[in-house]
Amino acid sequence: MAFIAAPNIVQVEWRYLMDGQKCENRINIDNFSPPGVSDLNSLAVAAWNWWETVYSVFISDTVTLASVVTTDMGLQNGSQVTYAPDTTTKGQVLGTVLPNETSFCISLHTDSRGRSARGRWFVAGIVDAYRNGPNTVNAANAESWRSALQNYINTTIEGARATVIVSRFSNGAPRAGGPVYFPIAAAAVTDLILDSQRRRKPGFGA
Repeated sequence: MAFIAAPNIVQVEWRYLMDGQKCENRINIDNFSPPGVSDLNSLAVAAWNWWETVYSVFISDTVTLASVVTTDMGLQNGSQVTYAPDTTTKGQVLGTVLPNETSFCISLHTDSRGRSARGRWFVAGIVDAYRNGPNTVNAANAESWRSALQNYINTTIEGARATVIVSRFSNGAPRAGGPVYFPIAAAAVTDLILDSQRRRKPGFGA
């Protein structure tokens, strides 16, 4: 697929290992101006620190954060920063963990309608004690993940940037005027059903 530039956008990737399998979560940030290397570095550090101090409290110790990568999406060969201060930042929840592919979806809502204006964050490293029956999680644990992600969204806004959904296509074709950015208003739990992310199974790809 041809590269479609998204001016002022920084893609933030949390790259982590779960039982040795390479996995990631990503989110886009509107910098409101072309990002320099200093912007990429500060966003990478902030993302790492959020994971370490806020998010890791609610995920299994089988998950180890390997790096945070920030990329300028405004240029095909835009700048990129990789931040990896240590190899010991793990989740903090002990106990039996569900299989790698077992996940939980947190919806990223904007003030606009349609699938182009929605996003998802898939939680990894879910311990068995968080389940409520075979196919659902406890509401309190789901709220912990949601509130942790909302904390990141709020902190980004306070830093004079915005987490956004970047929509490059409409009706199956590239948008004529270029990508549209939908600011993320809230992280939301729409149900308590466990999900499956098959590519997170060992040996199924990065």
